[in-house]
Amino acid sequence: MNLMDTSCDFGEIWRRSVGVQGQGVYVAKSGSTSSGAESEGATVSPGARRAHRRWMKGAIIAGAALLSTAVVLLVLYFPYSKRSVAQSLRETLPSTLAVKHFRAIYFPHPGCIVEGVTFRSNSSGPNSPPLITVQKLTVLGSYADLVLRPHHIARLVLEGLRIQIPQLSHGKFNGIPSKQKITIGEVVANGTVLEIARSDGRPPLRFDIHELSLESVGAKTALSYRVEMQNPEPPGEVRSEGHFGPFNSQNPGQTPVSGTYSFDRANLGAFQGIAGTLASDGAFTGNVAHINVKGASEVPNFEVSRSKNMGPLATHFQLLVDGTNGNVALDNVNATYAQTEMDAKGSVANIENYNGKFTALDFAVSEGRIQDMLRLFVSGTPTPMSGVTSFRAHVTVPPEGKPFLEEVTLDGDFGIAGGHFEQPSTQAKADDLSAAARGDKKARQAQQKNANVPLENVISDLRGHVALRDGVATFTDLSFKVPGADARLHGTYNLLNEEVNFHGTLKMDAKFSKSAGGIKSVFAKLIDPFVNKKQGSVVPVVMNGTYAHPHFGLDLNPVK
Repeated sequence: MNLMDTSCDFGEIWRRSVGVQGQGVYVAKSGSTSSGAESEGATVSPGARRAHRRWMKGAIIAGAALLSTAVVLLVLYFPYSKRSVAQSLRETLPSTLAVKHFRAIYFPHPGCIVEGVTFRSNSSGPNSPPLITVQKLTVLGSYADLVLRPHHIARLVLEGLRIQIPQLSHGKFNGIPSKQKITIGEVVANGTVLEIARSDGRPPLRFDIHELSLESVGAKTALSYRVEMQNPEPPGEVRSEGHFGPFNSQNPGQTPVSGTYSFDRANLGAFQGIAGTLASDGAFTGNVAHINVKGASEVPNFEVSRSKNMGPLATHFQLLVDGTNGNVALDNVNATYAQTEMDAKGSVANIENYNGKFTALDFAVSEGRIQDMLRLFVSGTPTPMSGVTSFRAHVTVPPEGKPFLEEVTLDGDFGIAGGHFEQPSTQAKADDLSAAARGDKKARQAQQKNANVPLENVISDLRGHVALRDGVATFTDLSFKVPGADARLHGTYNLLNEEVNFHGTLKMDAKFSKSAGGIKSVFAKLIDPFVNKKQGSVVPVVMNGTYAHPHFGLDLNPVK
C-alpha cells in the first residue's frame, strides 16, 4: 500500500467516524479533488474496513489494559481488605482480635462483610468472656470517597453486637486513641446487648438496646445518636437522642454531651422497700463527668411497701450526674405527694465503706398535711393523725440490703397545728383527757357514754424532734396542747409493729382529783398535795400499748 492509498484509507476512516459514508471528497492520485457524480454510489474499500477494525481493536485493548490496571491497583490497595480492616479494628480497641470469615465487596459499592468478630482483653484470662463480639459486621463505602475522603466510611452495620464490660478498677477507661483518622457517616447497631459486671456477686447489669444509630462518628468530631433500650434497674423503656463528643481520649470525663430523654414504665419495685410505676422526661447538657439534667417525673401509684398506702408522687428536678461513676447530686427537687409539697436536696453516690449508692437527702415541708406524710410509713387507713405540718429533716438510705423501713434513717424537727387523731377511739381518749384536765365531768360522762360523738377538741402546738433508726422513731422534746392540758413527752413509736411507749408530764387546769371520777377520785385526792400547783396540777403520765389500742394513765415509774 502506497502513501496515497494510506491517506485515502485514513480519510475514509475519518469520514465514517463523522457519519459521512460514500459521499464527499476523496484524494486522487493527481492530487485533484472531485465530487458529484463520480462519488455517488461509492462504497467503503476493504482496506478502510480493515483499518477501522484495527483502530477499534487497539482502543479495546487499551481500555482493557487500563481496566486491568485499575482492578489490580484496587485489589492491591483496596482499603477494605482483611488486613486493612483488621488493623483499623485493632487501632479502635487495643486487644486480641479474632475473625472467622471475611469477604470483600467491590460492586455496587466498595466494602466488606466480616463475620464472627471477637475482641478479647490482652490482660484477661483464657476463660474470661470476650469484651466484644459481633456476629456480622458490614462496611459500606463509595468510590468517590476513596478519592476525595480516603478515611471515610459511609455506613457501618453491626448485627448481634454484645459488649461485656468487666469490673472497672478506679474508674479506668480506655477509649478510642486520638490518632484514629477514620470517620463514619452512619453506624447502625440494632439489637445490641450491653452487660456491665458488678462487684457484689450479683448478675451483671444487662441493657437490651433495641435501636441504636450514630451519625458523623469520628475521634475528632461530635456524633449524633438515637437510642431505644430496656433499662435494667429500675426496668423500663428509655429513649434518648442527642450529641456526644468530640471524644476526649486524655480525659473522657470532659467529653461534651447533650440531648433529651424519656423513661417510661419504670418499675420501682426493683428497689427493695418501695413500689410504683415511674415515667420521666427531660433534657441534659454538659460533659460526661458533669451532666446537668432538668426534668420531671410522675409516679401515680407510689408506695412504701411496708405501709401499702398508694399515692401520687410528682417531681420537678435539677440534677448533676457524673457519668463516669453514676453519682447523682440533687441540686433542686420539688416534689408533691398527694396534696403536700416538699423541697429536697442531696445526693445518691458511692461513699467509702459501702458497696452501692448511699442516698442522703434534706427535706423541707411548709404548710403540708401530716396525713400525707404518715401514709408513707404507717399501714392502714385512715392515717393516725391529720393536720397542718411543717418540718425539716435529714434522711439517709445506706445500701445495706435491709427492708426500707429498717434501712432508712431520719433526723428532723416538726410541728403540727390543728391536729386530730383519725381513729375515733384514739381521738375519744384525747377528748376525754381534755375534759378531765378541765374538770368537766359532764363532758367526760357524755364522751364516755358515746365515744363516737367527738367533742371537737384539737391538738395544737404539737412539736418535737424525731430520730428514726431501724424502724423505730424516737421522739424528744415532744409537746402538745389540748383544751385544759399541756403535755411534755418523750418516747418511741415502732413503725414495724406500731407499738407506742411515751412518758412525760401533763399540766392540767383542774386539780388532779377533779380529773378522776368515781373511786379513782378518792385515791386522786391523796395525790393532790404532791401534784397540785397554784394553778392546776402537773402529773406524770404514760402512754403505751399500740396505736390501735393506746393506754393513757398515771406514770408511777417515770422514765427520764
